Amino acid sequence: MSQPNSLAARPGFITVIWDVPFGLALPNGSYRVFDPVKNLAVVQSTLREGSRAFFRNVPIIGPTSFADLSAKAREYQRPREDYSYVATSVLQSGHEKATLNVHCGVDGGFAESKCYSELQVTFLEDDLGVIDHKDNCVLGRATDILNAFLDKYRLLAEDYRAGRVSADRNYYVAVCHTSPLTADERGMDVDALFGTLAVGRTFHQKLGNGAANILRTNSLDHLGPPPQLDNRVLNILIDFVRERYEMPLSYDLIMQALRSLQLERDTKLAILHAATAVEVHVLQLLHSVLVATGRTAAAAWDLLETDPDYEGVAKRMKKLESHTKEYCDAHHIAYSPFVGGALYSRWKDVLTRKRNRAVHAGVASFGWAEAAEAIGIAKEVINVLDQRIPELANYVQLSPSVGTLRESAGGVLF
Repeated sequence: MSQPNSLAARPGFITVIWDVPFGLALPNGSYRVFDPVKNLAVVQSTLREGSRAFFRNVPIIGPTSFADLSAKAREYQRPREDYSYVATSVLQSGHEKATLNVHCGVDGGFAESKCYSELQVTFLEDDLGVIDHKDNCVLGRATDILNAFLDKYRLLAEDYRAGRVSADRNYYVAVCHTSPLTADERGMDVDALFGTLAVGRTFHQKLGNGAANILRTNSLDHLGPPPQLDNRVLNILIDFVRERYEMPLSYDLIMQALRSLQLERDTKLAILHAATAVEVHVLQLLHSVLVATGRTAAAAWDLLETDPDYEGVAKRMKKLESHTKEYCDAHHIAYSPFVGGALYSRWKDVLTRKRNRAVHAGVASFGWAEAAEAIGIAKEVINVLDQRIPELANYVQLSPSVGTLRESAGGVLF
C-alpha cells in the first residue's frame, strides 16, 4: 500500500482522495458533514471530465493471458474494415459535445467521455498510523462518512447514476494525506480544529512521510472470466440455447442478489433480492398448483390476489404445502413436507428475519457472510420446492450451492 510511515499514535487530520466514476450535480466546494466518530468531517466535491477507453488488442503491462487468448481466438477472427467515428451528444443544457470515439478495425475499440467526481474526505483520527494498516480501516472510516453524504445527495437529487464507494468498488486509487496536530492544537475542540482548515494547514503528501496509496481496479465486472464450463454443462447449454425459454423472475432475482453481493458490494440489497426471490417463487408455484388442481389461470390469480387466506408469504407457504400434498396424493406421488423441517426453519429464522431487519428495522449493513448465507438459503428453498412436483418444475434447476462465491470483489484477490 505504501512505504512505512512514522506517525503511529499521533493524532491529526487524514484526507482520503478518490476519483469516482460518476458526476454529482453539485457546485464544486466543501461540505461539513456528520462523522459518527468525531461528529464532524468535511467532504469536498469537484466535477471533472476524463475518458475511458477499450481497445481489443492492447495488453496491460505485466503478466496477462493476452497472448494465449489471442492465439486461441485467431482461427475465429473475421476481417474488420478500419473506420473511425466521432459521436456527439446534446446535453440537457442544450450544449453539444463529443462523447464517443469508435474505431472499427482489427485493433479497434472505443474511447468515451467520462464525467467523474474528485471526492475528498477529511476527518480527525487519533492515530495517523492507521494509513499503513492492511485491513483498510482508514477506508472503512472514510467510506462511512462519504456514503452517508452520497445517500443524502441521491435522495434529494434522485440521482440514480451515483453509487456508493466501498473498500474495493467504484475507485481505482485512494490517496491518503495526513496532517498531525501540533502540541497546542491537541486541546482544541472539534469545531475549532476544523476551523484551521479554512486558513490552511500542511498535509504530508510523500509516501513514507505521512501519505499512502491504496490501489484497486475500478471495473469489477470486467475482471478475468470464471473457469470455462466443463463438457457436461457445455453439452447441456448447446442443446438448451436452441430452445424457447424465459427465465423465471425468481431465478432472475437470485442472479441480481449474486451481482449485488459480488460486484455492487451491497449486502442489504443482496438479502432483499434473495428473500424476494423465494416469495416470488412460492407465488408462482402456488399459482401453478392451483391451476393443476382444477382452477383456471384467471381464477387462480383472483384467489391469490383477493383471498385473505393467501395474503403474505407465510400464509402462501402454508397454502402451497397443503395444495402440494393434495396434488401428490391425487397423482400418487411421494409427498415431501417442507413446512416444519430444518430448511423451513432456516428460511424463517435466518433469511426472513434478515429481510425484516433490513425492511422494517432499517438495518443498512450486513456482513458478507450473512448475505452469502441468505442467498444460499434462498437457492436451497427454491430448489427443494421446485422438485416436489416434477411435472410443474422448471426445466432448469438452480444449483443450491454457494461454494463458488468468494468474499473478494469480482472473485479476485487484490
